[in-house]
Amino acid sequence: MKSPPFLDGAALARAEVAPLEAMEAIEAGLAALGRGEAQQPHPTVLAPERGAFFQPLTAALPALDLACVNWLTYHPRNALARLPHSGGLLILNAFGTGAPLCVMDGIWVSHRRTGYIAGLGAKYLAGAPGDVALIGPGAIAAFALDALAALGLLRRTLRVAGRRAESTAAFCAETKTRLGVAAVPLTDPRAAVAGARLVITSTSHEGSPFLEREWIADGTLVIMIDRLRLITPGLLARADRIVTNSRASLKSWGLDPARDVASFPELVAGGVARPAGFGEIVLYDAGGLAVADLAYAARLWRRLNEKGLSA
Repeated sequence: MKSPPFLDGAALARAEVAPLEAMEAIEAGLAALGRGEAQQPHPTVLAPERGAFFQPLTAALPALDLACVNWLTYHPRNALARLPHSGGLLILNAFGTGAPLCVMDGIWVSHRRTGYIAGLGAKYLAGAPGDVALIGPGAIAAFALDALAALGLLRRTLRVAGRRAESTAAFCAETKTRLGVAAVPLTDPRAAVAGARLVITSTSHEGSPFLEREWIADGTLVIMIDRLRLITPGLLARADRIVTNSRASLKSWGLDPARDVASFPELVAGGVARPAGFGEIVLYDAGGLAVADLAYAARLWRRLNEKGLSA
């Protein structure tokens, strides 16, 4: 069997799939999942120690004749040894024959996919335009801002809250250079979210949740890239609507099983936006989806083939 090519970040970047195109591909994948036309088993997890994991995200899109596994790893203590804390290898296969097509840098795909899903969450769930607050500046947050900018949703004030003033200011400066959007750096998350109509949380926070209902203005969408890390029980209980990529996954965080939770893939499949209304607080659990990795990887693979750059 011929060895499949390995496509690192530099090779994948040469596909030149812009955020809007990537979101279009991911949106189609989510819609297929919502219609029951995709396969995506619940992922298993291996845990070498507390806070660390190996997780294979697997999915198939029969209509594209493609399947993948994105073997993701996270080892936070690696930073002490000056090693990367996250890794990933995505294997793309033909679904009908099982033939391996390529191996991709899974983290390169996953980081962008995560940010772009946040953008889709804003497209379907954000209410009236207003200020945007971001808690947790980092690589994934940057891709979320790319998505919001592509959708024209960064036209008001952008406030960014991070634990370290210097790195938060650097993130804001880089955002200005990349997107032409001025951002206000802060270390106080409450000041960042005050009056915002769209809040994005993208942290590695491991302490007690601190985002309270009283901090959030009525008519706000909170997109939780980091799941429920920051969401206090009070905010969770008093949210008017909760939307998730995976009901089973969200329940593992201790949500009341009697609570009605909407499925984002089903919402996308219906093709009708449900923006946060006046006086309403909406929480969107934007956790990872294997089918989104696959849909994005498929678009990258197709574009590289078109350009003759897939080998």
